[in-house]
Amino acid sequence: MDTIASFDRAAESYTAFAAPQAALASALAAWIGPAERQGRALEFGAGPGLLTERLLPWAGPYCATDASAAMLARGRARCPSLDWKLCDARDPAGLGVADWLFACGLLQWFTDPAAALRRWRTHLAPGGHLLVGVWLPGTLGELESLLPETPPVRWRSANEWAAILASAGFALERAETWEHRSLHPSALDFLRAVHAMGLAPRRAVGPGRLRSALRAYDLRFSTPAGVRATWCAWLARARPA
Repeated sequence: MDTIASFDRAAESYTAFAAPQAALASALAAWIGPAERQGRALEFGAGPGLLTERLLPWAGPYCATDASAAMLARGRARCPSLDWKLCDARDPAGLGVADWLFACGLLQWFTDPAAALRRWRTHLAPGGHLLVGVWLPGTLGELESLLPETPPVRWRSANEWAAILASAGFALERAETWEHRSLHPSALDFLRAVHAMGLAPRRAVGPGRLRSALRAYDLRFSTPAGVRATWCAWLARARPA
């Protein structure tokens, strides 16, 4: 799966369907009190600005970055007063040093997140803070129980993420797991939402098997309010060790 190309294609529809991502952004932003929202800030994978806007107003320079030009344009339109830069967060360069580093729903896409975090650490000032949210196993678990070959990434556990942060030179200040459930009129509507968010499976599923899985999804995971989809995340605040 070409993640950047997938999010480029989804840029126009992403925000309308990204309620779980917006909920995670709200949960993460709540970890920074109003008095702390100052200094030099650098956000990786800002996308259309879901976390970005929840951290405003910010007292100081705020640079929001993304590797998708289409997503970057959406974020710039949402928060035009900030500095927006095209940047691949796996190996950022030329961004200077910040007092705060932010990333919400990004690191799980990286093949080697520890290497990226070590590079990020070079952009963090002494005494600065890192605030991240990553998706965990259990995310899209209903779909995976029916189509186990479809996860868009290799999920890592909360313990794995804690070890990755430590290996990259960060010390945890706070960490919590978090869960959200989205509801959809039908399994087909849920699948359309997944694609609209750029979360297409890594491998295609044949149409017959897909139809069978959607029928099973409607039967097994239906509630009076609609079919459910689970989203699990790990939130962490850290500082240089």
